[in-house]
Amino acid sequence: MTTSDSGLPPGKRGIAGTIDGDLEPCWLCGRSVAARALFCHACGAVLPPRALDPFTRLGLERRFDLDLEQVGRQFAGFSRALDPERFAARGARQQANARAQADALEEAFETLRDPVRRARALLALMDVSPLPPPETPDEEVADLAEQLAAAAAAEDAVAVDRLGNAVTQRIEACIKYLAPALRNAQADPARSEGALRILARLEQLEALAQEARDRRAALAPRGP
Repeated sequence: MTTSDSGLPPGKRGIAGTIDGDLEPCWLCGRSVAARALFCHACGAVLPPRALDPFTRLGLERRFDLDLEQVGRQFAGFSRALDPERFAARGARQQANARAQADALEEAFETLRDPVRRARALLALMDVSPLPPPETPDEEVADLAEQLAAAAAAEDAVAVDRLGNAVTQRIEACIKYLAPALRNAQADPARSEGALRILARLEQLEALAQEARDRRAALAPRGP
């Protein structure tokens, strides 16, 4: 067996060397720590964030139908532990690591609380690419968009609200059907087509919902 100058196989050069698997050396003491660790278990130093998927970063199961309240609790708990002001006495590097960890946690939180981004994150873990934007929108979505444009042109706020609610109902239905479709894809990525089609429709509906909010805001009474 080939060995290094330390007498250990390459990749096993002690606590300061390269650590195989998901363990990496602490920047301060060199002890091996898990990639998702926020602090070194040996010296307590704040670690820089590693490249992790958002589920792993927040300590959550890789699934679409997450409990969003639990997602929020995980994020809040980690964020409190990483308040940069708590590490002012430890020097600039640990404060910078705390800020970077907090930013990475916030990005993971924003990803998981958004159904489209959450679905895309799961698909990325399966090495499945989303469908390209369709050349023509979903027929029902296109019809709702035309009705919305007509209602806004007529300055009919009631109709805009009604259409916005109709879009929201369809978004909720998409999310309901997307969860089992993604479970099927996780069990067998070859069965991901159904999830991809539902996700594509959800993305169109989310864009239309934003348009409805924008058009409604434009019709809101202006203050004096």
